[in-house]
Amino acid sequence: MQKTRIAVIRHAEVSLQGIRSLSIVKFDGMYEEMVRKALYNKIIEAQNLNKVDDIRVINIERAGFENFEKLHADGVISGRVTAGIKDVHDAEKVKIQEGTGEYKKGKNVFGQEAQVEIQRTVIRVVPYVMRQASIIVDFNIVNLKTQECIFADKVSEEYKEKFGGENEYRSYLGSKMSQLPPQNQTLKELSDKVAARIVAKIFTAEITRVVEFDNGSNKYAMGIGGNKKVKEGIKCAKNGEWEKGIEIWTDVLNNEPENSAAFYNLGLAHEKIGDLENLKIAQEMYKKAVKYGDKAVHLDAMQRIKETIRDFPKESQTR
Repeated sequence: MQKTRIAVIRHAEVSLQGIRSLSIVKFDGMYEEMVRKALYNKIIEAQNLNKVDDIRVINIERAGFENFEKLHADGVISGRVTAGIKDVHDAEKVKIQEGTGEYKKGKNVFGQEAQVEIQRTVIRVVPYVMRQASIIVDFNIVNLKTQECIFADKVSEEYKEKFGGENEYRSYLGSKMSQLPPQNQTLKELSDKVAARIVAKIFTAEITRVVEFDNGSNKYAMGIGGNKKVKEGIKCAKNGEWEKGIEIWTDVLNNEPENSAAFYNLGLAHEKIGDLENLKIAQEMYKKAVKYGDKAVHLDAMQRIKETIRDFPKESQTR
C-alpha cells in the first residue's frame, strides 16, 4: 500500500496580534461548561504553533466589560451555547432467517456436500433508538485593550444515528442497541468538534495527513494488480514529480474517462497544492472517483476535502 503526506496551511480568520493572553469566560446556555472545557483543551494544543503566552479559563456571571477588566488578560472569548439531545424510542418489523431444526442435503460455506439446516423467513418486531443531537456556539473575541469586538462567528455540529432495529441482524453495518453511548458522551464528542472548528478560525496551523494512493486495483483484490499507467503516475508522485504524475493520470482519463483511480490520484495532487481553488478541483476529482469507483479511500477523501473547504477562511471563499 503506497502512501503520501499532504500538508495544508489552514489560515486564521482573525488576527490576534497584540493579544498575548486569552481568557475563556463562562458562556451562556446549557452544556456551556462542556464546550468551554473542550475549547480550552483545543487552544492548549494550538499553543505550540501559535505562541499564545497565557490561556486561562475563568467563570464569571455576566459578560460585561466591567467584569472583563478584572481578568488581567489581553483578550477574552465569550458567547452562547445552544445544545440539545433526544432519543426517540420505537420499533420496526424486520425480516430475518432462522433455522427450522430440519436438515437437507446441500453445500456448506466451504462448498462441500453436507447436511444443511433448512431456513425460514420470519418477521420480528425489533426496538430501536434514534439519537439526534446538535450544538450551536455563537462566540466573539474582545480585545480588552481597546474594548472592541475583533471577531464574531457561529459554528455548529449535528449528530444523528440509529441504534438497534434491523442493525441487530447486520454483521458489520449499523450500530446495535448495546452500542448506544451515554448522552453525555455524544455531547462531549460534539463539543470537541465545535471547539476544534472555533480554534481553526482563530489560529493558523499546518495540517499534515497521511493518505493512500489508488493504483487502480479491484476493490476486492486487496491491492493486487492495478492499472499500469496509474501506477507509473504514482511512482512519479512518490519521487516528488507530481506534475509528471498529473500528466500521466490526465492521459489515462483521455483514454479511460471513467477511471476512478486516475480521478482520485488527481484529487490528491490538487489537494496537496492546498489553496482554495485547487481544493475545489480536488473535490470535483473525488466526486468522480466516488461515482466510478466508490472505494473506501474515495469516500474518506470526499469527507476530508469537505471539512477542509468548510474550515477555510471565509474571506478566501468569497473572493
